[in-house]
Amino acid sequence: MLDAVGRACRILAQEGVSGAVNRLRYRRDGRLMQGRRVGAGRQGFVLLGEGRLMAGFRRELARRGLLGQVSRPGATRKIFFNPHPAEFHDPKLAAAVLDDDYFAALHPGDEEARAGLCSGCPLIVTSVAGLHRVQALGAALRDVTLIPGQARRHGLRLAVGRWLVYADALAPDDYLADLLALTPPIRSRDRICISLPEYTGRRAHFESANPSDFRLFNGIRLLPAWQGCAWSYKAIAAKALQSGARRLTICEDDAWFAADFSACFKAINRYLDRSRWDVFNGVMTRIEGEPDIRLRRRLGRNHIIHTPHMMGMVFNVYNRTALEWMADWSPDAGGAGTNTIDEWMNAMPGLKVVSAVPFIAGHREDAHSTIFGFKNARYSGMIRATEREILSRIEPV
Repeated sequence: MLDAVGRACRILAQEGVSGAVNRLRYRRDGRLMQGRRVGAGRQGFVLLGEGRLMAGFRRELARRGLLGQVSRPGATRKIFFNPHPAEFHDPKLAAAVLDDDYFAALHPGDEEARAGLCSGCPLIVTSVAGLHRVQALGAALRDVTLIPGQARRHGLRLAVGRWLVYADALAPDDYLADLLALTPPIRSRDRICISLPEYTGRRAHFESANPSDFRLFNGIRLLPAWQGCAWSYKAIAAKALQSGARRLTICEDDAWFAADFSACFKAINRYLDRSRWDVFNGVMTRIEGEPDIRLRRRLGRNHIIHTPHMMGMVFNVYNRTALEWMADWSPDAGGAGTNTIDEWMNAMPGLKVVSAVPFIAGHREDAHSTIFGFKNARYSGMIRATEREILSRIEPV
């Protein structure tokens, strides 16, 4: 009890009343924090109905030994393509795959079908238009996966594999092997943005409002969501190392950048070229205790600081040693309090972090976290308090 009171007092002192209120107002989504779906396992699937993705699913499931037999449905889960309304409630339903034609034929008064779409059952749509339609009908994005109907063979293989991970039918390690084999190289100085294709608003905003030279990576989804995030970073790091990269910029699609970002970032990269560092932490979400500032320099309007700690993955640059540590992340190393990807990176032995204060990037307050479900405004007071705390300890140089 005393620990909780002390923590509440620290939050109030650092983040103010608005920060404390945001912490209370924006709570975590319990569904995103829970473990894998109970009873899923590595069962096979039977395919029922008709749809444009059916042949691709059959091919991918057969290749992985996951294609069941209609004559033995009891030991398998069912994937319904364009199902009848009653089939949404089948206890063996693994997913309902919905073509655009399905929505075109859906009658406004078909309450049974609408109830099925909003029941929380797993849905797969074949287009962005279909994604928007199920949202408008009341389905939660956490229950929907986008597998484009026009995807070519390798793209479809990756998209189906991504869903199989989310359905707990494919081990993330197996999907990682596909990513390493089928995706293009990631080179030094590349810029990667992690984005879930189902969250089209976040992705569209990022692409329209930010520098155009970021390459999108379709984030890995699984439950709990923080593990999907960590697997995404692990996959990117592994691909970068496979490609021979020695430095890599990674951001998330709720990042935003100041108007002078490009010039500032070029100057920071020149500074990194002549420094010893592991991570450039573009937005430091929080610090524990007093900031440990080992070195400081002035670079234009920013103070450059060196510290042994980092926290936050909104926008960072990693050198090869940090990429190697990131690629070694393991889901068995701890729970959400100790093993999120930022906690993992912060635990890197001998970590050398560089940051620029004021921070050169930010976190969109209007977006919702795809990991925890709360609105990003919850972070705002925390980030401002961290920035103030660091600035208060930096003397003019």
